[in-house]
Amino acid sequence: MKCYNLFLDDERVPKGVFLYKPEPVYVEQAWTIVRSYDKFVNKITEKYIEGYFPCVISFDHDLIREHYLHGALSRFEKFDETAVNVPTGWHCLKWFLKFCETQDLILPRIMFHSMNLGGTVNMTALIDEYKAKRNKDV
Repeated sequence: MKCYNLFLDDERVPKGVFLYKPEPVYVEQAWTIVRSYDKFVNKITEKYIEGYFPCVISFDHDLIREHYLHGALSRFEKFDETAVNVPTGWHCLKWFLKFCETQDLILPRIMFHSMNLGGTVNMTALIDEYKAKRNKDV
């Protein structure tokens, strides 16, 4: 299967993220950029049908203004994923993990570039839960 890099963010581009998270992959490789949950799901599904799977995915958490406002209530230390009307990066990751499980795929490299600490903690916990569950299944 061929691979590509996928960048989920409502505003930023990978080179802009490099300024505060100096990972060479942000400037040395090409990226496919998606701005919302629907675009994320559609892009992965379409590319998978074409024989492509992400080799790297970089996640932002807050994908619309509502997410920033909600995060600000806790000074971005906690984030209640059930309290928002529009999916966040956490919801994208949750969908992706289910997709990988259903298709029996190995996770690609997953990175987080979100400025929302609470959202990043939630996404990291999702990954940890997924890996623990998959290890039990092996």
